[in-house]
Amino acid sequence: MSSFDFQEIPKIFYSYQTQKPFSNCLVCSCYLLEDQTYIIEKALKKHPGFTAQDVIFDYAICLSCALKMRQEFSKESLEKINAYFAEHVDMNPLPPQDAPIDLDEALSQCVVKKIPLDEIANYQIYAHCQGNKLIKSIPPYLISQSAIEDLIPLISSDTQDILNGFYDRFLRPDPAMLLPKQPSDQLVFI
Repeated sequence: MSSFDFQEIPKIFYSYQTQKPFSNCLVCSCYLLEDQTYIIEKALKKHPGFTAQDVIFDYAICLSCALKMRQEFSKESLEKINAYFAEHVDMNPLPPQDAPIDLDEALSQCVVKKIPLDEIANYQIYAHCQGNKLIKSIPPYLISQSAIEDLIPLISSDTQDILNGFYDRFLRPDPAMLLPKQPSDQLVFI
């Protein structure tokens, strides 16, 4: 990759706790800011009638740990998740090599349902990074709670247990945040 393939990591993808770029993988603690490829996930909840929003959780996970966890998912769950995204997600064209990603545009709506951000209360945003840079060939994206609720019935009980175990071990959320067996308005990790 050339220097045109990267740009600075936007502050919205900084750690809520430190207000700095994530420096370590949540799972294996490897240092991310030199040459690691990793994913940042941040779950947010807006409050109707207010401009304030809460960060429910945020973290960075190195690609190696993310792939190991994904390999634990049931084959059936992976096939259904992949088919869902293949059917519903139309990736936006990439900006010209020398143009930065327009973050406001990239995060303006749910990548799956095309619901505008101003109509979404709960959502998750994702960024793919390498070292201290955002990878432009995989622009940041937003997934609404509505799209996540569509995925819940597609995931097997074993895969739900893996995801809930990840939450319990690394994020220690309120028990109400764990992946439900039926659709509801809870946030989940995808």
